Amino acid sequence: MKKNFPAIIYCIGAMATCSLNGCTAAVPYAISAAQIVASGGATEQHGNSPAQTPQAAQISQTNRMDDSKERAAAARPYQLIAEKRYDEALPLLREQADQNDAKAQGQIGRMYFEGKGVPQDYNKAAEWMHKSAEGGHPGSQYMLAWFYYKGIGVPRDYMKSVAWAQQSADKGDVDASNLLGVLYRTGRGVPKDYTKALEFFNEADRYGNIEAPAHIASMYKNGQGIPMDYRQTIDWYSKAAEKGNDAGWIHLAYLYATCKDPQYVDSKKAVVYALKGTEKEPNNFASWAALAAAYARNSQFEMAIETAMQSDTLLQADIHLEETEKHAAISRAQTRLAAYKEGKAYTEVNEEEDL
Repeated sequence: MKKNFPAIIYCIGAMATCSLNGCTAAVPYAISAAQIVASGGATEQHGNSPAQTPQAAQISQTNRMDDSKERAAAARPYQLIAEKRYDEALPLLREQADQNDAKAQGQIGRMYFEGKGVPQDYNKAAEWMHKSAEGGHPGSQYMLAWFYYKGIGVPRDYMKSVAWAQQSADKGDVDASNLLGVLYRTGRGVPKDYTKALEFFNEADRYGNIEAPAHIASMYKNGQGIPMDYRQTIDWYSKAAEKGNDAGWIHLAYLYATCKDPQYVDSKKAVVYALKGTEKEPNNFASWAALAAAYARNSQFEMAIETAMQSDTLLQADIHLEETEKHAAISRAQTRLAAYKEGKAYTEVNEEEDL
């Protein structure tokens, strides 16, 4: 799987509301104030509404301007973050967080996670995300679910991951739907259920999640809940790559290099896509593993061995894999490397994927 920070987006700039994968209310805070200025403070009358007295009109205008100032003040820290002025944004966010602003609490959590404006601290990131999630912010609920899934800042707990992801998905967060698909597909925190997994993946894909197509492709590849179909696998991996999921290129390269159905083996495409994968994800061990397999399929075994060893170095250093997953991935990597040393290309035979 692509191992990068999952998509949790807090509004940046003068936008009204925010949800995962983008802002949902595209009305700049400044519009109402601008309209007031342009109209000289006048209000349009509709139907039989009585005309306002001058005093009432002045009070109404003052209230609107006060509201506009409050919205501008609320948006200010996110404008500063957009400008990468994290040190200035943080105290403003803390003021909002002290007023139980769930969005601000989540943004502070993200800053601790990324080490922007504060020293990177996963424990504090999880604490702030928990406050925000308890306050009902769907993006933070998803993020907390992901923390529990990966064991970041909190002990790994799949049941809590399911619970928080479900709360977030119920509010329409598509990344949470994708995570629920992963949990149901792997049977973590819930009984394994390929049908439900596909439902969540398809929902996530339908509303823009970039990781879901790769999961659907993998299920076609392995015949999980649907008939095995390499054509569909290629189509869905291609869709993932086109939507911006760089792991899609890595999956395609590995498939073209190692597919057990010879009609889908394509050594040239394997190298092209694998090189694109290593360019986009140079620190992902799976991208180099795919490139090694592609070189071997092209009978470039010395390059395959060198690249496989580079992949192994990254794999050994990966801190986000469970120990059992890591041991299994290392074992598979050793099997591939042994084939390259014997001057053989590697053909996949019903094994779990590293990607």
